[in-house]
Parts: sequence; structure tokens; C-alpha cells
Amino acid sequence: MERLYPTIFESPSAKQTERLYVFALLAVGLLRFLNLGFEDLQAWDEALYAVRAEGILRFGGFLDQTQFSIGGLYSSLHPPLYVWLTSVSFFLFGVTEFAARFFSALFGGLTLFVIYRLGKELQSAKIGFLAAMLFGLNPFVTFFARQGQFDTTLVFFMSASALCYLRLESERRTSFALIAGAATGAALMTKLFVGLGIPLSFFLWKAATQADGEKGLWRAFLVSLGMTILVAAPWYVYMTIVEGHGNPLFFFGASALLTRSFSGVEGNVKPLEVFYFVNQLVVLFPLGVTWLCFGLYRIFKSKDRSWLLMAVWFALFFVTFSLMRTKLAVYLLPMLLPASLIAAREIVELSTGMYSNRLAAFLIGGTGISFLWASNQSWRNLTKTIAADILHGRLPDFTTMLMYLPFMVLLVSTVFLSFLVYNKDKLHQFRPAISILVLLPSFVLSFYNVVRYDQYQYKDGARELADLIDERQPSTIVVAGFDRNPQLTFYLDGVDIGWRDDIRVKRVAPPANRSQFRVWLSEQTGDLSSDGLLIVEKDKFIRYEWVTAEEVNPVDFTLVFESKRYAAFQWIPSTQLALLTRRPIP
Repeated sequence: MERLYPTIFESPSAKQTERLYVFALLAVGLLRFLNLGFEDLQAWDEALYAVRAEGILRFGGFLDQTQFSIGGLYSSLHPPLYVWLTSVSFFLFGVTEFAARFFSALFGGLTLFVIYRLGKELQSAKIGFLAAMLFGLNPFVTFFARQGQFDTTLVFFMSASALCYLRLESERRTSFALIAGAATGAALMTKLFVGLGIPLSFFLWKAATQADGEKGLWRAFLVSLGMTILVAAPWYVYMTIVEGHGNPLFFFGASALLTRSFSGVEGNVKPLEVFYFVNQLVVLFPLGVTWLCFGLYRIFKSKDRSWLLMAVWFALFFVTFSLMRTKLAVYLLPMLLPASLIAAREIVELSTGMYSNRLAAFLIGGTGISFLWASNQSWRNLTKTIAADILHGRLPDFTTMLMYLPFMVLLVSTVFLSFLVYNKDKLHQFRPAISILVLLPSFVLSFYNVVRYDQYQYKDGARELADLIDERQPSTIVVAGFDRNPQLTFYLDGVDIGWRDDIRVKRVAPPANRSQFRVWLSEQTGDLSSDGLLIVEKDKFIRYEWVTAEEVNPVDFTLVFESKRYAAFQWIPSTQLALLTRRPIP
């Protein structure tokens, strides 16, 4: 495969430019580590995996953490590679928020360099750099690169596998097949099934573009699959024997793959159904989605051989996840990587004057509209409300239209400016700056999130609550809320799953009727001693709603702690009420 700038002919200025690219990517990668220890670990996946990692240090169980994981097999079924790495991080840095997120931030930074290399292999260093920046500065991507979850690490191994498959196709070296297979195996050791999307994309791509005399390439592909099996199979086989009792379909059944695909699990069926990821692309990739759509059109129309691999990669994941009924925004991450490369190619070619003014104005205008749509959730909600009224033959009320007016003004202004740029033939003045204009909003948002937003937005009060419990040493804790809470488990050192025996913990699930919460809690805490604590998880009484401390405060209990997510109450005998000193509320 030919490159745009073959190494042997590169000028010193090109070398210098590439060094600047690498320096900029390094800076964006290091940005992920800034304030990485922000509180708190998130209440589900992040804390769930941190508990598994800490459990390895406490109890061993390197291969199987079922016995000490939250929910047993529910948690330990997920492959353990990131959990192993987190255990190493805990050993080196201590059991902290920073350590739980360290390897996610590290792989998030390394992914930028893989994207850069992919862009160079496909066409040019400039495209690789712009794609890496489009991906790396995306606030959605930055968020998950600063979470102690599997997804960012998964995307790194998938991108490394794709790069090696691309190099295998161009250079036919067995070493690339082995590395591609090892990277796919590592992806499968990070998250179930998803990593197989890369070799499947390569297979579909080669099947569609196969030329004569490629038997050697197919043999190399089989070698890569063999390496994948060598890396991933031992753990899968072990878990199948130990936890699945030898059932070869154990992982398919235990992961509820069919249920996830056709029925949906954990309340994650979205109203938009198959259009969910269309909307998510506009909302979470607003500066690139218009370029992506046009790029896909060009690739499939021209059948550009090398870029077709990126198109197949994106389309495979987009179609598969769109058809699945269980949908989470994080499923977008594997799509955004090829999407960033395709969008970067179109932006670079526009900046070099390839497109007509009419087409360029259309793409720029579409980008402006996408950014406007993504910028405000209330505008999107108002659009849905107005659309629903019109579809039902009703006129939207005056208040709704008044609130919607700013969006309409900005929308019309965006369209008018796009037309003006085209009509006045001024586009040539802006073409060289298009890349900067596309990246600047993402940089501002990502930088703000890292240095400011993360410092307060995710502080649920779990650590302060743990400090209160350590201070008061209650003999009994009653926790009110549905399901387990991995965040509480992590900050209370596993007291609710049997890691400690100095405090007795009882979890109670609330009734459906909101008006009964106070009376019900009074009944559940009737035998709670004066040194006991009642902890209410305010977000776990009603799905997608929060209760207030006032509406659940049991009779004869007083509020001793409250934060964004938690409220703690203690029964105080009347003789002691005058002596109570309420703990300051953070």
C-alpha cells in the first residue's frame, strides 16, 4: 500500500511537522492524567471493577473473582485484563481513584498514536494527526479515558489490531499477523465478544476486495486467529470448566447475549430504538458527523480499497449495535475511531481545495447545525415536544415556542451564514483554518471538563460518608435502595459483601408507592440501636428520579449527613436531642 509521503522522499520540513504532531498528541494524551484522582468512583461500572481489583489483592483469585465480587458471577463474568492491571496499579499507587483510572488514561493516550499511525498508513500524517485530535479531544472520549472502565482499553487493543491487519495487507509479514492476533486476544480479555469485530471487519473487507494471488494473506489471517485463541482461550476455558461446569455455551447464556440483543436488559432499551446511535452520533460527534456521512458516501461509491476497511469497521459496529435492543452510549466508542479517520480525510481534502464551494458550504453548514443540536439538551427536548404536537394535530403552546425561539434564531443564522460564505465566494479564505475551527470547541470543552467540571460533577459524597462511618463506628447499618451499590462497597471496604465483620449491614428495597417511604423506613429501622445508621441512596428509590432527605426521614430519626447521592439518619433518644451536633453537610 502506497503512502502519500514515502519515507525515503520525506523532506526535513515534513519531518519537523511530524515531530510537532507527535508533541501535540503527547500533550493531549497527558491531559488525561490531569486531576485524574477526582472523587468519587462512579456508582456502577467504575466501582464494580475497582472492587474486583482490590479483592485480588486481598484474597487472590487471579483467574476467577466470583467468590468476592459484587453479585458473584454477574461481575466476574467480564474478562479480567483491566481488573488485573488495576490490581497492579493499586499495588503501586495504593487503593485510590487515581490508581483505578491509571491504565484507562494510559491506554487512552496511546490510542491517539495508533490512530495517527493508521492515518499515515491510509493516506497521510496530516490525516492521522487530525483524526487523532478529533477522537482524543472529543469530550465524550475524554470522559471514558478518565474512567476506570474497560472501554478505553478495549478500543486501544482494537485499534492496534486494525493497524496490524492493515500493515499485514500491505507488507505480508507474519509478525503483523501475530501482533494483530495478540491484540485481538487482549481485546477479548478486556470485554466479551466485542474485539472480534476487527478480524471480522478485515475478513469482510478482504472478501469484498479480494484479488488473485492472495492465498498467502488468508494463511496469515488464520495465523492471527490462532494467536487470538492462544491469548484468550485459557481464561475462557477455565471459567467454562469452573463456573460453567463444562457447558460450551456458558458465556453466551451467562452474559444473556440473546436477551441483550432481542429483548434488552437493565432498563437500557431506548425509545429511539434503531435510530438511537444516529442521534448519538450527532450529539456526541457533532464536529465530525457531517464529514463522516459524506466520507462514507464517497468511500462506498468509489470503492477506495484501503479506506473501505475503515468504512466496513464503522458500518459493522453501527449496524450491529443499532439492531441490538440493549443500547448504551459507550457502545459508540468503537465506532468513533474509524469515524474520526473518515471525517479527518474529508476535512483535510476540503482544506486543500478539493471540493466545490457549494459542497464545502453544505458540509460546513451541516457541521454548524450538528454542533447547535448537540449543545443544549433542553432544545432537543423542545424539538421532540413540538414535533409530537404537530404529529398529533396540535399547535405548540406559546410558552414552548418562546423557549424554542433562541434555537430557531441560531439555526436560521447558521444556514444563512453558510449560504453567505458560498454566495460571496469567500470560502477560499477559510479553507486552511477549517481544521482548527473544528478542533477548537472540542479542546475548550475537554480542557474545561478536566480542570474544572470533573472536580465537582461526580462528587457523590461516598468518601465523606465513609469518613463519617469510620468516625462513629456504628454496630449496624441499614442501607435503603434497590440493587447493590458498588460505589458504597468500594468506599466502605466491602462491608456489605462480607469483607469486614465489625459492622452488620442490612439492605432493604423500597416500596413502589412514593407516599409510603417514610412509614416504610420507620418500620425497617424499628430495631435499630442508637449507634446504628440508616443510609438512604437517594437515586435508588425510583428509577431516573431522586428522593429528598425530607420525604424519607423516618419518625424519631435525625439527619446526620447529606450529600448529592446519600443521606444518613440516626435514631436519637429524646434525652439526647439537645446534645446532638449535626455534622456539616458537604
